[in-house]
Amino acid sequence: MARAAQYDQYGGPEVLHVAEVPTASAGPGDVVVQVHAAGLNPFDAKVRSGSIPTDAPFPRRIASDVAGTVTALGPGATYWDGSAVQVGDEVLGRAAGAAADEVVAHASDLTRRPSGLPVEAAGGLNVAGLTAVSILRTAPVGADDTVLVGGAAGGVGFVAAQLAVAAGATVIGTASEANHDLLRSVGVVPVAYGAGLADRVRALGAVTVVYDCHGRDALDAGVELSVPADRMVAIAAYDAVDELGVGNAEREARTAENLAGLAEEIAAGRLRFPVARTFPLDQIVAAFEAVESSHAPGKIVVIP
Repeated sequence: MARAAQYDQYGGPEVLHVAEVPTASAGPGDVVVQVHAAGLNPFDAKVRSGSIPTDAPFPRRIASDVAGTVTALGPGATYWDGSAVQVGDEVLGRAAGAAADEVVAHASDLTRRPSGLPVEAAGGLNVAGLTAVSILRTAPVGADDTVLVGGAAGGVGFVAAQLAVAAGATVIGTASEANHDLLRSVGVVPVAYGAGLADRVRALGAVTVVYDCHGRDALDAGVELSVPADRMVAIAAYDAVDELGVGNAEREARTAENLAGLAEEIAAGRLRFPVARTFPLDQIVAAFEAVESSHAPGKIVVIP
């Protein structure tokens, strides 16, 4: 038997508990991963609360970001590039129900973990990192652009802001005052949240692109600043996709190949991806309470 975090009904973090589950086995194209780190995301909390519906039966396991060691292989298990997976490989990627001692993953959803990438960061990278890549694919930027990133100190926003800077754009990022120095350290011009955002941004330059990585405020500022709807992307303010006609981040870029690229950038020190705090699996309730409250910049990660 193994342990996994799961829940039997919709609700807050308190519905989560750690239960014994059958030992994992790998089918065709799959691998078993001993989990060393599992990142938690706001999306996980929304599914658990019932605000994002799913037909999956109870009890349900939780989390999908994973880093760990391959312990067993199914027939035909190969990475995204066609290379064979080996028992003992250190990997990161996506696996349903990752907040557990072990998990089954499709081998093509994984990539090898570079030696310079800490396992805690690797365990939280998949969703935030690939969502950021998707945002930039939906509305690409270059040296002629000034980008407003809403929630630039958050998990997705911090990566998206850095990718936009690397693409040559001028980047303005909304964040609380406590996180302004963090944004400056990666070349982002910080600006405070709240009423009057459009006026504060207007004073910094003419914005050509808006990335919503936090909520509606950046998109509303973009409308006030006459940014075209097709140059605004929403990942948090879902209502704005239909109401304002803005883009929803495309999903085609959310691949293990792109995850491998991000992992290499972090390992080489060209991209920063902080971990705010780690929790043991037995503290899964406290871990989600941290996810759903204000916390230091970076990911919340469970260490089984």
